[in-house]
Amino acid sequence: MEETERRAVYLERVLSLDRVGVYRTWQVVHQRGNLIGWPPGRALEYLILRAFQLEGADVTWPYDVRKDGVLLEQIDGAVFFDGLACLIEARDRQAPLDFLSIAQMKMRLLRRPRMTLGAIFNNGTFTEAAHEMAESLPPPDVLLWEHQSIAQALRLGTLRDGMKRKLRYAIEHGLVDRKEPDDEPAEDNPA
Repeated sequence: MEETERRAVYLERVLSLDRVGVYRTWQVVHQRGNLIGWPPGRALEYLILRAFQLEGADVTWPYDVRKDGVLLEQIDGAVFFDGLACLIEARDRQAPLDFLSIAQMKMRLLRRPRMTLGAIFNNGTFTEAAHEMAESLPPPDVLLWEHQSIAQALRLGTLRDGMKRKLRYAIEHGLVDRKEPDDEPAEDNPA
């Protein structure tokens, strides 16, 4: 099966999920359970995009950027809402994520209009060095999401609000928001 056909199958699967289905599938992904028919890491990128779509965002599903037949980038997706435009990167790693993913996203943003943001959703954590580099390499245009923030936003249906909160913090403080949500811990079922 070619990549285009695989993407169509993944899209069909994820579009069948409502918010509860997205959250339940996230729980399996977060626990690194086996999702039949999904290669490692692929379900997370589609779940994040579907969650944004369920919250009313316009979504561009995973795609390739080519020039003269040469693959330049593979983009996990993009979301558009409330005047914001954001490239999405999803990582499903057990080990803490280092700065390389943040640097790659910053490079992608350099090729796009300045108002474009980046967001990295990691089913885990980022290294302390990654946080420090994200803060010390301005501008704070790559918003970081760790598993706890993702779980809460999926449970409550607040990815858009979380993005706006993180962006506001970056605008007001000139830093990447490192705070975890202060709401009650994620439960087994979405509200």
